[in-house]
Amino acid sequence: MSRRNWSRQETLMALAFYLCPPFPRKNWDDGDAEIQLLAGEIGRTESAVCFKIANLKACDPNRTGLGFTNTAGMDRQVISEYLADPDATMSEAMWELEQIGIQISYDGAIEASSSSRPDPPQQLGLERVEQVRTRVNQDYFRSVLLSNYDGTCCLTGIAIPALLTASHIKPWAAATPSERLMSSNGLLLNALHDRAFDRGLITLDDRYRVMVSSRVPHTPTNDQWLYAFDGRKIALPGSDESTWPSLDFIHYHNDRVFERRV
Repeated sequence: MSRRNWSRQETLMALAFYLCPPFPRKNWDDGDAEIQLLAGEIGRTESAVCFKIANLKACDPNRTGLGFTNTAGMDRQVISEYLADPDATMSEAMWELEQIGIQISYDGAIEASSSSRPDPPQQLGLERVEQVRTRVNQDYFRSVLLSNYDGTCCLTGIAIPALLTASHIKPWAAATPSERLMSSNGLLLNALHDRAFDRGLITLDDRYRVMVSSRVPHTPTNDQWLYAFDGRKIALPGSDESTWPSLDFIHYHNDRVFERRV
């Protein structure tokens, strides 16, 4: 196969694969049937497709650590488009895939499409597109936080994925589509403290220390599971401060969500 630059359409297809890794694995492999299908349809090798997906991951600003130094401008452009307008970008990526007989299912899996004549993006089926986009965006946000926090609760250190939740600091309902994907708008918490944070029973101060609402009564159980963490600093995700919890989002949580005694 002759060497040629990746088009925007091809990069969008690779973006969809990056956002939908093969569960329970985190990365695609050139032996995966879905990778082989995409490679065959766009005239590229399986290793080239996997490398493109890795490049997209490497230039994602939501992730901690250094990325590849040779990522293409198209990779950075498409990632930027997705993070700025995830719904529109995902709709376009889904349509590009369906043009070549590949679709994203409701559970976020990539599979061969049953239709050989896809409709334009706005006619793919609004309900289906919205459900798939929501699932993909939520899975992306969770996967980024799991990676950034090394799969451990930033408060307790619990490292059981089934017990961990990707918590939004500025709630999902109040956040813009772009804010919903920002790793700086997230905390990886165990289910109990995620619930407490979501209900405004705990929050963070400007030094990333836990504050417990005075509305929580002191009892032996509450003291053990909530007040014991009062003043404790959470674990931060690496040295890249751009991925740390944003003070702007923390201030929003303090002002709009945290339960203060009046």
